[in-house]
Amino acid sequence: MKPFVLKHKNSMMWALVILILCGMPPSGLPSIRIPGFDKLVHAGLFGVLALLIVSEQNVLRSRLSVEEKPRWIGFSISIVYGAAIELMQLWVFTARGAEWFDFIADVIGAGMAALLYPWFNRVTKGWI
Repeated sequence: MKPFVLKHKNSMMWALVILILCGMPPSGLPSIRIPGFDKLVHAGLFGVLALLIVSEQNVLRSRLSVEEKPRWIGFSISIVYGAAIELMQLWVFTARGAEWFDFIADVIGAGMAALLYPWFNRVTKGWI
């Protein structure tokens, strides 16, 4: 168990950040009046989560390469977590509202991250 936690500590901490932000009452969050901004935030949050998961799963990271399996794992876990967050907003965090478009933004963010991971890996020279 300990090696798993150590290997995935970054994505687990980021998932906790997402949980806290998505569980906070709206009054605890800054009010930004740009249409669609919240969808960009969702896409960004879940894009970063997918990048972290893919990076932690990628055994070829230092060779600036990646197989398909880590990309699918990162994408899949991110969208399942996105769905879970939306369901928690519906049933647990009742001060928040669940929205289909938030979930769609989560999927788009995770998908873009999984698709663009090879580029991020090369640009960061294996750091991500």
